[in-house]
Amino acid sequence: MNTTDLQNLFTPTASSNATLETLVANGANVYLMIAGMLAFLFLVYSGILYITSAGDAEKAKRAQMGLINVIIGIVVVSLSYVIVRTVGTFAVGLVK
Repeated sequence: MNTTDLQNLFTPTASSNATLETLVANGANVYLMIAGMLAFLFLVYSGILYITSAGDAEKAKRAQMGLINVIIGIVVVSLSYVIVRTVGTFAVGLVK
């Protein structure tokens, strides 16, 4: 996805070939990119918390819970992406 795709993502013109399938796919791609960036940042933050816990059991547990939450979040986001793509493809196939 390049910058032109991002600029025209939600504002298709009359001359573009924007279908419901492409809009849903592009929206899901943007959602996945944002969620991936946030997950990466939270993963780094939780890793830093774990490294700097310095033997403090409470801080280490907090960091471990953060890491578990990041993994759960990544799984949920990935599954939602698959569901949106599958339903979008199936729904467009029924319309055609």
